[in-house]
Amino acid sequence: QGQVTGSMDTPFETSSLLRMMFGTPPEPPGRIGVEPGETILLMDSVSAPGGRTGLADCSIEVRQGEVIGLAGLEGSGQDVFLRIASGLIQPFNGSVEILGNVMNHKDYHVHNDAGVAFMPASRLEEGLIPGLSITEHFALQQKQGGFLVRWSEAFKKAQSRIDTFNVIGRPQSVVESLSGGNQQRLLLSFLPHNPVLLLLENPTRGLDMESMRWVWDHLHTYCTKKTSIIFSSSELDEIVMVADRVLVFYEGRVIKDVRTEETSSLELGRAIAGRVQDSV
Repeated sequence: QGQVTGSMDTPFETSSLLRMMFGTPPEPPGRIGVEPGETILLMDSVSAPGGRTGLADCSIEVRQGEVIGLAGLEGSGQDVFLRIASGLIQPFNGSVEILGNVMNHKDYHVHNDAGVAFMPASRLEEGLIPGLSITEHFALQQKQGGFLVRWSEAFKKAQSRIDTFNVIGRPQSVVESLSGGNQQRLLLSFLPHNPVLLLLENPTRGLDMESMRWVWDHLHTYCTKKTSIIFSSSELDEIVMVADRVLVFYEGRVIKDVRTEETSSLELGRAIAGRVQDSV
């Protein structure tokens, strides 16, 4: 925040350096532990192309209020799984159901109307539109009601979300001028108020612990409304901290599906490397 907070000579002491940089470190996020309810997402023998490996023969049930972490080497099928669940990729085999409704051959807009929201990892490539301001992004989200854009409404909504989500920027700021963390907060502000299923790709990538804690505190408010959350993360520690359940992907297949309290980082790490037998 523009101030010199201290100095240190060798040997350096990590915790003291962190306190100089960030103040008192926040407590890491944890699991909220909502009792699972009815089935939200059901995949039965789903296969689809995409990414490095595609997805093969995936059968998964996700229940109301669950937080499920997707673990695995990047490109092992997690990205395809999330895009199938969101309607961005269509399976060539198997069935996908949302709240008992078959969603095969139905696009992203149908999934969105059913209460499914997807947040991609690539902020400026898929999530935001470079060159457009924050206000213009909210204008694009307005329901169609004629040929005129309601700019005053979009501006007020942009300012309200900036305040609520602590985005360092102004309604007229173009999105590429924001830092990565503020772009992430802006993406979170686009999520609907009461979705049935949130699909998140690396929701805290590149964020410091304080911002990570803020993100998960916000996401956990959805769980109290019985929203299901499925997220991928390259950080196994994050998955173990916040997920009720972990799906491990290897070469396009889910090779481990386990409650977080019934496993360990060591077992999950072995499964990520494809060593399922060693992790039993």
